[in-house]
Amino acid sequence: MNETFKVLNYVERKFKGRSIILVGHSMGGSIATKVAYKIEQEMKDQILFKAVLALFVIDVVEGTAMEALPFME
Repeated sequence: MNETFKVLNYVERKFKGRSIILVGHSMGGSIATKVAYKIEQEMKDQILFKAVLALFVIDVVEGTAMEALPFME
């Protein structure tokens, strides 16, 4: 499990029963989008899938914005 999911699992345990909202600005927007996609596609049977409520992407940088578009609905 990579560091991102360690942090999200920690947050989920610490705030049990609360929703998680992923927020990313600039390059972080691309990363947040990819993390949300991975949770949606590969973690449907895990608690994180139910805990992540939303994704906000603010000012994604142009180059990575094009790469991130396939992951956005």
